[in-house]
Amino acid sequence: MNEKAENSGEPTITAADYQKMIVGASLFFDREKEAINALNVFPVPDGDTGTNMSMTLAAAAEAALGYRGDFVGEIALQTASSALMGARGNSGVILSQLLRGIARGLQDKKIASTADLSRAFQYGVVYAYKAVAKPVEGTILTVARGTARGARSAARSGANLIRIIETAIEGGREALARTTAMLPALKEAGVVDAGGLGLVVFLEGCLFSVQHALGEILARRKAAAAAKKQGAAETKAAPGKPLELAYPYCTELIIRGTPPEELQQKLAQLGDSLILVRQNDISKVHLHTADPGAILSLCAAYGSLHEIKIDNMADQHHHISRWQTPVETVIARPGPKKPKSEEDIGIIAVSFGEGLKELFLNLGADEIVYGGQTMNPRVEDLFNAVQQIPTDRVIILPNNKNIQMVASQVQKLSAKEVTVIDTRSIAQGMAALIAFNPVAAFDSNISSMEASLKQVKSGEVTYATRDTSIGGNKIKKGSFLGLHDGELCCGGEELAHTTLKLIGRMLDDDDELVTILYGKEISRGEAEGLTKAVAEAHPHLEVELKFGGQPIYYYILAVE
Repeated sequence: MNEKAENSGEPTITAADYQKMIVGASLFFDREKEAINALNVFPVPDGDTGTNMSMTLAAAAEAALGYRGDFVGEIALQTASSALMGARGNSGVILSQLLRGIARGLQDKKIASTADLSRAFQYGVVYAYKAVAKPVEGTILTVARGTARGARSAARSGANLIRIIETAIEGGREALARTTAMLPALKEAGVVDAGGLGLVVFLEGCLFSVQHALGEILARRKAAAAAKKQGAAETKAAPGKPLELAYPYCTELIIRGTPPEELQQKLAQLGDSLILVRQNDISKVHLHTADPGAILSLCAAYGSLHEIKIDNMADQHHHISRWQTPVETVIARPGPKKPKSEEDIGIIAVSFGEGLKELFLNLGADEIVYGGQTMNPRVEDLFNAVQQIPTDRVIILPNNKNIQMVASQVQKLSAKEVTVIDTRSIAQGMAALIAFNPVAAFDSNISSMEASLKQVKSGEVTYATRDTSIGGNKIKKGSFLGLHDGELCCGGEELAHTTLKLIGRMLDDDDELVTILYGKEISRGEAEGLTKAVAEAHPHLEVELKFGGQPIYYYILAVE
């Protein structure tokens, strides 16, 4: 870290300082993410705050590692852009906007003063608040404002970079402590806001990084990756469980440049199944590895990177093996569709589970982006799907409240006319697609699809991940939970009984149809048994059973 500006003698921040902060913060955050996940108030398995923020920060760190210039404003912009494209979940989007605001405050600067950094923090808060349609205090936003106040007071006193970050952390922790009393759900659970803690941990990672050399930080990253690889190598695959691989990530990319012959040898040391094809100044790389980031960093040293694709082969094996089990799906594969033109309307649905994928395609979706509770898609995933559809107007159905903010970022990034329908569940996504009329006007379709959301009630049956209390109800870890429109409705120790109880509480006198989508952990026989029980308990209802194949949720329900 430079302690003297070239002419003024004022403490400064260089591009190298910023690179260390982002890379070190990513490493530090990854170690703490499970502690942040544990603060999530709702005790269901989902795309947790810590995981979403960690993956968003990892995208920023990869961009920082690949930066070769010496302008702090430039590296801040590149890391913010990568964080946005890699953002997952609401917390990830807010973190990316904080970085975007900081980049705005540092733009065009080769070297920034600590006063510049303090002002950049203020920009970060403004951008974070703008990202949220209805800002709520007692969240990461409150903590962001506290960190910015701390940084400003330290900068005014002429403090150096370390002291500014320390004071920002102090301000953040004071604000974080207040979040418990600001939101009833946090107060009942006796915890602070998870996203707010995540922001404090991010700053603690920045502090950790400025106190260590970049080489030491990278060595720790490498050691952590090696430990993960060793753990994967020692774990053998078991029937019915995800396949564990020593090199689980299939990594592909194109390098535009002229890498030396030694690149092949270096890549071979980082994984297996290496394919390196060269043609003029273009090289295509294929490699199975435990650390895709190391591959990207190595290749970035020899040219610009393009068409990067990283797949988790263990997840692929697990999903494929689940779909190959002898379960009779009641959804036929869609026949060939008429190709769409620029004048048509494209529809993207976020979904998880083979049966749900086929269901949405049959209902009229053009593209399915994999995502749901356990793995929220990135902004880049949705953006790429929008660009792939050959229409000028696109509708996105996020089908999850934690994906809504991610989808809304695509509206700002794409030159196409993109509308995000506020579908917060699979049931609402289905209702919106049913309401879509391919020959109607775009605005008319938006209106009818939004109106349809009020005509359907959503239900999910899952399990509790820990002991807690919600709305005065004591929840025991491992018990079954029934959720009605995202709110805890009932619980129990027996799955079928809990599901029947949930349906009973969802029904009104004028309801006519219940659709039951059964998950990958449920056999066809179990699902049919539940359907029969529902029909017997509510003889006036029409009951439809479909295979959803979704993880985490034993049953997804739609009541109309």
